[in-house]
Amino acid sequence: MRALAINHDTRRLSTAYLFSKIGEFAFEAAFAVSVVQLTNANLLLIGVIYFLRYIPTLIFSPLGGWLADNYSKRKILISAELIKAIAAIILFFTSEAFDSPIIVIIFASMIMTTGDCLYSPTFRSYFPHVVEKNQLSSLNSGLQAIEDCSSIIGPLIFSLITIAFFPALTFLFFLACLIASAAWLLALREFPTSNTTALQPYSIIKEAMQSIGRIRQSNPSLFTVICCTTLCAIFATSILRFILPAAVLEEFHIEAAVGYVNSLLATGTVLGSILYEKFNLRTSSRSVVRYWWIYGCLLFISALALNLSTSAFIASLFFVGFVGAFVDISIITNIQLLSLQSETGRNFSLYYFTAVLGDALSGLVASIVFLIAGPATLIGMTFLLSVAPLAWGVKSDEDEKHDCI
Repeated sequence: MRALAINHDTRRLSTAYLFSKIGEFAFEAAFAVSVVQLTNANLLLIGVIYFLRYIPTLIFSPLGGWLADNYSKRKILISAELIKAIAAIILFFTSEAFDSPIIVIIFASMIMTTGDCLYSPTFRSYFPHVVEKNQLSSLNSGLQAIEDCSSIIGPLIFSLITIAFFPALTFLFFLACLIASAAWLLALREFPTSNTTALQPYSIIKEAMQSIGRIRQSNPSLFTVICCTTLCAIFATSILRFILPAAVLEEFHIEAAVGYVNSLLATGTVLGSILYEKFNLRTSSRSVVRYWWIYGCLLFISALALNLSTSAFIASLFFVGFVGAFVDISIITNIQLLSLQSETGRNFSLYYFTAVLGDALSGLVASIVFLIAGPATLIGMTFLLSVAPLAWGVKSDEDEKHDCI
């Protein structure tokens, strides 16, 4: 974690990241509640909305990776924050007690996804330029701690805004956080880019699809990390974004409970991110598979406990958050260690492309499970998440020799 303060650039980036993430987690809590209330908790319709939200990934995620490797990282990061600010403005001015038309909710969420597609690969590919490889694990642990603290603060701010004022004001708070983040990013250093090829969107998207096949042959460990995460995201995203919030609203009957549950999860992830290096002297593709499996099992236990024991539900959610930090840090560290510096942006873009594709499919899968399982959708989805990583268990053992320390 000390790597966060090692130089001017890491301090600037980590501070901007803190502002951005606090606002984003507040936004996600407000967005989830607005969607659940707008659709009357219809999981089928909610799944369709979340599927449409991630459609821009098909175009902008490969584009984001190309821009990260070929253009000014500082300008991309600032532009991405301003794009997300547009979504915040739209939702604030069209929301009144969460009565925005569904089409406006979908349009704004697609803008939000576009900004994320540009931001994520650029942000992660900046750090290999300013820190040594042996510091990346410590740096990622620190960034995870920032994200996890933000995931406590953001939902709590949403809950306070909801109690004291009205929920839509959260979108204005998100806008303020994005402006603060962009201001801190203005002082970042620029680095030489490879910018040797002209921007050709169709070629970039085609190359991104072909990269999956190439990585499978040349870098099987990275392939395992990316594809296992994509498969698990198909179940995890809908659970965390709307199935669990809907179940919590049904069980406790107050909107603020969603913020409290998110903050509880985040409390566990803060502790997990701080202790990651203590528990993980070595990071490999096997780590990702193992932690995804534990994460799924704990979520399944939480789903079973929700209607049986509040204390067991709370305790299991805390450990879900703890292991979730291990999942996130091991994914990011693997991609950084297993990528050439000139391909870091592209590989993060590929990871984000496939993971968010899993996010989009998650909405559709959740809708199908809802049609089959009905009220037991939360239990069904968490069970599927717990078994999904098992398909990669044997393969990760075969690829272990390719992993880096």
